Amino acid sequence: MMILSFSSFLLVASLVVVGHGFVTPSAVVAYSTKTNNNNKPTRIVLQARQYIPSPSTSSTSSLQAATVSMDRVKQAGGGIPVVPAGDRLLFDPGQEGMLGGTEILNDRLTEGPRYLPSTTSTSSTTSTTTGTTATATGVNTIPAQAWLEDLGIPTPFAKATKPVTATVLGRAKLIDDSAPGDIQHVVLKLPNGFHYIEGQSLSVIPPGINPETNKSHKPRLYSIASTRYGDLLDGTTVSLCVRRAQYVDPVTGIIDPTKNGICSDFLCSATPGTTVQVAGPVGKTMVLPNDPTTDIIMVATGTGIAPFRAFLHRLFMEETIAKHQYQGKAWLILGVPVTGGLLYPQEFAAMVQNYPNNLELSYAISREMKNDQGGKLYVQDVLTDRANDLMDRLENGAHIYFCGLKGMMPGILTALEQVANNKGLDWSTKLKQYKENHQWHVEVY
Repeated sequence: MMILSFSSFLLVASLVVVGHGFVTPSAVVAYSTKTNNNNKPTRIVLQARQYIPSPSTSSTSSLQAATVSMDRVKQAGGGIPVVPAGDRLLFDPGQEGMLGGTEILNDRLTEGPRYLPSTTSTSSTTSTTTGTTATATGVNTIPAQAWLEDLGIPTPFAKATKPVTATVLGRAKLIDDSAPGDIQHVVLKLPNGFHYIEGQSLSVIPPGINPETNKSHKPRLYSIASTRYGDLLDGTTVSLCVRRAQYVDPVTGIIDPTKNGICSDFLCSATPGTTVQVAGPVGKTMVLPNDPTTDIIMVATGTGIAPFRAFLHRLFMEETIAKHQYQGKAWLILGVPVTGGLLYPQEFAAMVQNYPNNLELSYAISREMKNDQGGKLYVQDVLTDRANDLMDRLENGAHIYFCGLKGMMPGILTALEQVANNKGLDWSTKLKQYKENHQWHVEVY
């Protein structure tokens, strides 16, 4: 468990003391449009409480954070909402979660999956002409985090040729010493107006000059690992999951730090207050489907987990309309070499525990698990083992996403072709169909 030592606000779902902090009441509640066994809407009231670390709390984490005030969540500095399984949930920070004056929550609840954002909405502080104050039948509505719900797919706020400045708020190592390499979770404060959605990417331009070209270094693209509200839930930060690119001497087996990747080494070593040149956001290939009843299948290796962490926080963690409208099933398959290399396991475990009927988690730990043939277990083996279930979901409209090293795709495509052939389907025809239906999403590097 990671104990957060900085002065920040976390809203917890029960009276739980973490570290040496204390809990105070807070009037934050949540709603639900889900139905009970009688097919009638039910209201879930969540009495949230506010966790405030005491001044004497000591750190047992590698987290680095700036000294900040406790005035508001958005002033809390950099932190990572690591959620031990079943221990606590995160809720929206009250002042930021009051619909931004748009008054469209009732419209959303009334329309459900049929809801379409108004084209006449202007900003989070301006009311919409199509909004209504009428209460949805059978549903008790209350404020929720919603002021960034109608972003659409944001276009670049900045181009790589003219980047803007972000600031490192904090970072933490995500894997233990038993796992190879170094992977860091990095939280950046963005300039005002820089917004993104889940599934998009961010460019980082490392500092310095490339000695070979005598020009600035080329931008590096990173998948975003946080929702549009960011890990601080105030809409002003972005989180990245970064593996430090390292060179291992093939003869000695020793890492040569002089040959580390320029950008990844910079981010994985950055301290709070470090400025970072960024551009973007970019990308529309990996965004979530609009229909909240759609099943999603996510296949990741290593840091390819980044966009899927954003997906799962949106669908199962943050108190937003998207979470409460989601009725589909999500399945995450993550491949790593050893257990110590699992990324965000406590967060995912908490989500599965709280939503066992909507979220499934499968790990392929290659050096510790075996496939049916006795070899190492990879993500494609998991897909093959669940062949019938996988194809049934795709045939019923599920969206499948792949993110990670491009080397994983040949094995996955071979496995899926075998699955299709075993069911009497022509794989090339099926793959074309899935792509045309926008069910097939790939982002590899």
